[in-house]
Amino acid sequence: MEFNLMRRKLLKAGLALPAAGAVSSRGLRGHPQADSRVTYSTLGRTGLKVSRVGCGVGITPDPRVIHRAIDLGVNYFDTGRMYGEGNSERIAGSALKGTRDKIVLASKTDGKTKDEVFRDIEASLKALQTDYVDVWHLHSRDTPEAITDEAVAACEILKKQGKARFIGVSTHDINAVVDRILGLGKFDVVQTNYSYALNAPFRKAAIARLHEAGIGVVAMKVIIAVAGFVPKQIILTGEGPLAALKWVLLNPAISTTVPYMKNIAEVEMNVRAMTEPYTPADEKMLYVLNQEIRPLYCRMCYECKGKCPKGLPIPEELRFLAYYDFGGDFKQARAGFSRLPHEIRRIRCSACSQCAIQCPHGVKVRDRLIRAQQLLS
Repeated sequence: MEFNLMRRKLLKAGLALPAAGAVSSRGLRGHPQADSRVTYSTLGRTGLKVSRVGCGVGITPDPRVIHRAIDLGVNYFDTGRMYGEGNSERIAGSALKGTRDKIVLASKTDGKTKDEVFRDIEASLKALQTDYVDVWHLHSRDTPEAITDEAVAACEILKKQGKARFIGVSTHDINAVVDRILGLGKFDVVQTNYSYALNAPFRKAAIARLHEAGIGVVAMKVIIAVAGFVPKQIILTGEGPLAALKWVLLNPAISTTVPYMKNIAEVEMNVRAMTEPYTPADEKMLYVLNQEIRPLYCRMCYECKGKCPKGLPIPEELRFLAYYDFGGDFKQARAGFSRLPHEIRRIRCSACSQCAIQCPHGVKVRDRLIRAQQLLS
């Protein structure tokens, strides 16, 4: 029903969307060869040459997906122990065996102390079957305080030891941490969310500041805002995710992107973003899709941060829900929610007669939080 409504609205806007169940002629039916038009950029001051579309290995279940990405010219692979219930690095390590000198490999740590950072990299290197990573991120640092001096010092030691060639930060709230990152002057790479739906002026400005400082910027969450409105139909047959990815690549400050690729069809579609122009039809499609998800999709502006009278971490709960509703990954959504403190997980928005939070982007915050709590708790 939702897909048919979406189709009618797109047709009214002058766009075409394949019928549900159709398969792209460039998808699983055939395996096009690497395109010489695939583009590469320099990952900031690292000097590393990376494909502008990389591969997020977070929920990639099949090593053949990674092999296909390499065949088509993708050379940047992003993973982490916190993805895929701990399986992401093992899958990546097995699939990337024998290609280490051809690819750029990034992984992450949740660690805040030296011991935690050191412990995590040893576990990651073992799972990845390598003796070094190219980029080692302090993962999900959404406040300045989360980028601890101790963790930064540990990363610098790993650089000297050769276990991490370069160090970075991944964040969902770039506006909150950009001053801390630039002030430290230690980081080579930053991974942050950026998409057609997540294009607030503050986010663009922060990305530009990082780029001007010589820091390589990796964009994540690049297609989630449109890929998940009708996950199966749009991801497998539609052009929405492709248009969204092409839009991100319009920004020269973005060195590479790390969309999740769960199957070969997605790999081949995503690679097309580097070889096909962004068109007026793409713009129309993204506009329509963006309007459709307006009451559902959190724009991660963090205007609601800290404003819930009961202390709910609203952006975090909405982000975890988005992993499922807009990414189709229930396990990641449930895992993220389960990491919240027990007393937070017990709070129910349904107990409030009226929500104190009004989203400036039109998201129905109370309804979305109730759904998150019912689905993920």
